[in-house]
This record gives sequence, structure tokens and C-alpha cells, in this order.
Amino acid sequence: MKKWVCLVLLLLLMPLLLCGWALVPGAMSEGMVAAPVAFDATPIVAAGIVLIGTALGAVLLWLTYKYLVPLLKVPIVGTLAKWAVDLAEKELGSGNGEAKFDMAADYVVKVLGSIHLKVDAVQVRAAIVSAWTALNLGQIAAGVKTPS
Repeated sequence: MKKWVCLVLLLLLMPLLLCGWALVPGAMSEGMVAAPVAFDATPIVAAGIVLIGTALGAVLLWLTYKYLVPLLKVPIVGTLAKWAVDLAEKELGSGNGEAKFDMAADYVVKVLGSIHLKVDAVQVRAAIVSAWTALNLGQIAAGVKTPS
């Protein structure tokens, strides 16, 4: 927190330091007596606008990670579980329920880890079971599998 306060104070004091630095050459030249200094604030205003834009961008990025990413985790996990179940079904064939479940869970966890999303194991298990149920119902509806 102290680092952020120091950074904000530094960013707020930067225009004052720049204004003072702009006055130094006129004050240091010899024989000059209190002449008015023409001062153009355009670069300082532009820098202030850029700083405000950067701060707003940072706030929007933070809000996205805080509120939007958790909302998107559920569809992402659901889609990954469907892909993982389909992959396990194609790789291992019918039967082998535990091996297919483990393969699907490993796939989902690996992909979520690669995109740096943290999802607990209960959600992953629920998504895989849901995808598996949908696959079983689809196979039953197609006549490939008999209901048990």
C-alpha cells in the first residue's frame, strides 16, 4: 500500500517538478532581471491525460479480472469438460469409466493451468459428470447405447 501511495504522490508531483525545471534556465542566465517566462502547459496536460487514461485502463483491467473472469469460468470449465469427455471417449472407447474420468479430469486441469485459471476440483468433477451425462443421453437417443 505504501508503494502505491508513493507512486501516486510522485505522479502528482511530476508536473510541479517539470514546471520548476522549465524556469531554471531563465533564472540562471546572467544579467536577467525577473523577466516573464512564457510557459506552455500543453505537454503537461497531455501527460496528465495519458496518466488518467492509463489509470482508467488499469482499473478496467482489474474490474475485468475481479468480476468478469469468475463469471466466465463456468462456461469455460463446461466447454473444457465436454471436450475432455469427448476426447476420453474417442481415445479409450466404451467402458473404462474410471480411466476415462481420470483422463478427462487431467485434461481439464492441464488446460485450466495453462491459462492460469484456478478452479476447485469439485467444479471440475461436476462439469465432467454433467458432460458425461449429456454424452450418455446423446448416445441413448442415437440408439448406440441402451439405458441402464
